[in-house]
Amino acid sequence: MDWIYIVYREILGLLEQGGPVLWCILLVGTWLYTILVSTWFELPSIEEAIRMGSKHVEEVCSEKQLHRECHIFKLDRLAWVDRRMPVIGVMVGICTLGGLLGTVSGMLVTFTRMSSGTFADPMEKIAEGISEAMITTQVGLLFALPAAFAYAILIVRVRKVHALAEQQLSLDLVQYHKEGEKNA
Repeated sequence: MDWIYIVYREILGLLEQGGPVLWCILLVGTWLYTILVSTWFELPSIEEAIRMGSKHVEEVCSEKQLHRECHIFKLDRLAWVDRRMPVIGVMVGICTLGGLLGTVSGMLVTFTRMSSGTFADPMEKIAEGISEAMITTQVGLLFALPAAFAYAILIVRVRKVHALAEQQLSLDLVQYHKEGEKNA
């Protein structure tokens, strides 16, 4: 149990050293990964709903209604994903730039302390500012790099879902016309 306390104290120390910019990066990063994961796990249910589209083609009265139902589905389910994609991209950038802001903030602390002369030890003057600079840079990149990779994969997945929706509409139209020929 001592190791839990040691880890807890280390995390608190890092949070204190990182300053307010670190807290902002953590907030945005948590929000980023929440949106990223929820979008990632919603895609399979959307794909399944698209594949189920052909099950009710015989219930559709007209080709126009089939197109309308497809567009309603896209507006209802795919637009939810499409609205999230730019937000994810911006948040990846915010994490990266937040790390840069923390670097600048830490360097300002370093230079301010060096010029004030309130510390007896010169290394003590710069240690806190450099610590803030490095911690925020590292945390910003630790949030941004995996998220950027996941975002790139998510873009490809979303494009495939859009293509699947178009393909399913085409298949539904073919099936609809075959049903119409059988009934004629």
